Formats: sequence, C-alpha cells, structure tokens
Amino acid sequence: MTDELIFPAAFEWGCATAAFQIEGGAREGGKLPSIWDDFCAQPGRIKDASDGLVACDHYHRYPEDVALMASLGFRHYRFSIAWTRVMDAQGRPNPAGLDFYRRLLDELHRHGITPNATLFHWDLPSHLEGGWLNRDTAHRFADYAALIARELGDRLPRVATLNEPWCSAFMGHDRGIFPPGLQDREAALVAAHHLMLAHGLGVQAWRSVRSDTALGIVLNPDLCDPASAVPADVAAARMGEIERNDVFLNPLFGREWPAEMLTQIGTRSHERRGEDLPICAQPLDFIGLNYYTRSVARAPSTASEVRRGYALVPPSGADLPLTDIGWEIYPTGLSRLVQNLSRQWPLPPIWITENGAADNTGVSEGDCPDVMRTNYLQVHLAELADLIRAGHDIRGYYVWSLLDNFEWAEGYSQRFGIVHVDYATQTRTPKHSARWMQAMMQRSAGAAPQL
Repeated sequence: MTDELIFPAAFEWGCATAAFQIEGGAREGGKLPSIWDDFCAQPGRIKDASDGLVACDHYHRYPEDVALMASLGFRHYRFSIAWTRVMDAQGRPNPAGLDFYRRLLDELHRHGITPNATLFHWDLPSHLEGGWLNRDTAHRFADYAALIARELGDRLPRVATLNEPWCSAFMGHDRGIFPPGLQDREAALVAAHHLMLAHGLGVQAWRSVRSDTALGIVLNPDLCDPASAVPADVAAARMGEIERNDVFLNPLFGREWPAEMLTQIGTRSHERRGEDLPICAQPLDFIGLNYYTRSVARAPSTASEVRRGYALVPPSGADLPLTDIGWEIYPTGLSRLVQNLSRQWPLPPIWITENGAADNTGVSEGDCPDVMRTNYLQVHLAELADLIRAGHDIRGYYVWSLLDNFEWAEGYSQRFGIVHVDYATQTRTPKHSARWMQAMMQRSAGAAPQL
C-alpha cells in the first residue's frame, strides 16, 4: 500500500508533540505552574486523576527521544515551548529553561532534524490574572514571543504562535472541559478574540526582533455536516463551522466575524476594539491545519445549545469505524475541509500539523500491532496525496504523536503515539504504525517527483 503514496521530493515528514503532554520536569529548572497544573489538581477534572508532573519524562530523556525519531526517518519535529519554563512571573528570561530548549535544539541539529516550534500549546502561566479574558494577556504573550525570538530565534526556521486557539477559548470557557473550566458563551468569545489579538501582537513582536523566520498559526478548523437535510440541521451545521472556522480565520485575513457571532458576544462586545482587526491580520508565511475527524450537528434544543446555535451528535451506524476515543474515521473529511477552507479564505502554504488516532493497543513481548492506527494513517495520507495532485499547496505532514502522552482531560487513558510509552518504566516501544511510517517515507522519497 505504501507504493501508492507519492509525494513531492521536498515534502516535509515530521512527528509532533507538545510540552505539557510529554516534558514532565514540572518542578525543575525554575519552571512555574500553568493553568493545566492547576486544573489537574482539581478533583474530577481529569478522567484518570493524573497530571503532567512527569508525563513522558522528555525533560530528562530528550536525547533518547530525538535519537528515536531520527531512527524512524523523521527529519522534522514539531514541538511546543513551555512559556512557564522560559519566563518568570516578572517577564524576565529564565536561563535554566532556555538552556533546556537549547540542548534540545542542539540534539535535533546533531541528528539532522529541523525544528518547527509552537509558542503556545495551551499551558498558560497561572500567574497571568484573568487568563485569556484579560486583554493584557495578549500583550504578555507578545513579550514572550519577543523573548523567544531573541534567545532562540536563530535556531527556529518556522514558528507558530498558537496551537488550536478554539480549544483554549471554547473548551475552556464554554464547554468547561479544559481550564479554566467555565461554561460562559460570551466569555468564550472574548477569549477567542484575545487569543487572535495575541497572535497578531506576537507576530509583530517577533518580526521586530528578526525577519528571517517563517511565522504562522496552527488551527483545528471543522468540517461540520448536518444530521439531516432538515433546514434547521443545515443551519446548525453552519453555526458549528462559523464557531470553529470563521471566528479564527476571518481575523487572520482582516475580516469581521459573521453577524451570528457578533450577536452571541452580547454585553461584552466592547472588549473587541476597532484597532484590533488590523493587528490580527498580520501577513502569514504558512498555516498549520490539524485534522482528526468531522463533526455532525443538529438543531439546538437545550438552553446551552440554543446559545451556541447548534448541538453536536455522536457518530452513528453499526459499522461506522471509530478510533478508541470514539471519533469517526473519516478520511474524506480532510479533502473536503481543505477544499472548503481554500474556497473561503486566501490560505498561505499549508502544513498538516497534526493527524492521528487514539489506538490503545498494548505491548506484548516487545510488539505493538496497532493495526487501526496504521490503517487510519494510510487512508488519510492517500487523501493528502490526492489533494497535492489536485494542486493544493500542502508542504508537510506531522503525525500526532511521536509518543503516547498526557491527553489533556482524558489523562493517560488514550494513546495517540506511534511509539508506546510504559509510564511506569518510561520504556519506549515503536509500534507497527511507526515502522509503517518509516517504510512509507522511504518509499515515497524514492519515488518522489520533482515539483
């Protein structure tokens, strides 16, 4: 099957992780607490009552992990920098934290792996009062971006400001599943605006320090299908896409939010200022898209659903393929999503910055036959190859994730890694999906056309 997957010679193959999910070392080197440390300490917030204090112990085991990704054939690595590790509460650099990332970058360089860094992957410093509901947090993010540009920028050819701001805004402030655990629709929209303001201010701050970095943002836009052809369900699906897509993509290209969202922000509309939109609309060198599955929506019925304008329904059908977290395996959605977004917005070059599956297959006698994940990757990469052949400017793919890790509110109950992690011993065991990716990348490179 790997012979069918042909990609351009310059196509970037990578694996992805995030700081809070793998690093551990939570109380070492002057690291400060994040809102996720606080959230994990609240009873009932995390499915298995776990935390990120140790995680995959990447803080101590990064040489092993870098050597492992190199042995599997990856030449690009997407990771996030922990804001709480590199900057103290007064906004000053933390030398010990910066030194950790310098050592990581040194190790990547030794193995011929190009770094692709994300500045914010949800682990907001706890001391930032008000979090993303406070406009000042966007300015503190700009200070942080400038610090990384000064201290590490010469080692980082590509940098994303934010990862999936929808999750920070809506999972944290509307659904209550992520920190700060609120269920306040207006607050979610204020947070979304401040996140996009932070993106724009961060890009400005970085470019004031250095101009040779490719800068972008990573989003998780949605393909939302209606549960039926009934007009109310069709309208609900559109509202789902407006929340996930338009709220974040419109500001990137200097466009106002749709009227439906302006209505929902209600009494807090004054927190969106007229001068903000040009700041959000900084020129982008790339955009990262994360895709796992689609959504299905119906017309709202409960009070909270009416406030949102839609309700999501779970996948249905006896033979519907699902991952172990219960997400539908829907590879066609990747093509439909890229096509939809490309019609609506003038996207810069695209990287698929996350794609993968929860497959909780265990290790037996040193072997981990994660067949479902391997099939998931194959069918999604086939869609990706078709998109590129059709002319879409997609330049790289990062599998999520290199390692099993802390899966946020699910704790360690869901495994997304192509490498199994025994959390008791920290033993790493490459799964069948890792070997499949290795063979696929080798064969693809050998047959790659020069485009």
